[in-house]
Amino acid sequence: MYEQFAQFYDRLGWDTYAKELWPDFKSYLDKIGFKPQTLLDIACGTGALCICASKGGIIAEGLDISDEMLKKAGANAKENGVEINLYHRDMSNFNLYKKYDLVTCTFDAINHMIDFQKWLSMFKCVKEHLNDGGLFMFDMNTLKDLKENWNNIHIKKYPAGDYHISKSISFGDMACVTFTAFVKKDDLLFEGYEETVREVSFPLDDIKNVLLNLDFKDIKIMDRRFIEVDNIDMLTRAFIIATK
Repeated sequence: MYEQFAQFYDRLGWDTYAKELWPDFKSYLDKIGFKPQTLLDIACGTGALCICASKGGIIAEGLDISDEMLKKAGANAKENGVEINLYHRDMSNFNLYKKYDLVTCTFDAINHMIDFQKWLSMFKCVKEHLNDGGLFMFDMNTLKDLKENWNNIHIKKYPAGDYHISKSISFGDMACVTFTAFVKKDDLLFEGYEETVREVSFPLDDIKNVLLNLDFKDIKIMDRRFIEVDNIDMLTRAFIIATK
């Protein structure tokens, strides 16, 4: 997934999500007095969140199923003067034979797994990789989001002259989006790329119950500000934090 898009993922600004998320999440961690020394970022992409954490003194590592994303993540880490161990793994089934204080999975990466059994498998893997008292944080597009916000076409032109087109269609609890990019070349021509991904979602209460059945504790379902909400059914993107 994203093999073609890895080379210009950052150029289109998609790394901005993690760069903006990390300071807010770190503020939340500071607020609750949780000071992780180690981090594993699942579906780490081009490494933005790992780099942010590493610059803050956390030993950060990442895994991703895309070789091209990992190559870009390694280059980004070197450019930013940090060292990050990167692993080519499937997020639904991995064993790194080590444990971490904090495990993250962001930018709705979990929604890309169509089969809920893979979600369950990932949760089990996460638990095996957490130290006692460690935190697991992931975000997800909710059923409300897929049903209400995934029937559209967006076209964006970037300052460098690139174009990005996204076309999405919802089927209820599943949605498909096709990303098309036209990247401007030096000779005034454009190079085109296209990739289609599917996302699914499941009821937040079901996810909470699965985590509880795996003996995760103190499960919080929060909004983007990392504030718990009274009506979770109104969330379009949920941030879930669970303690081992």
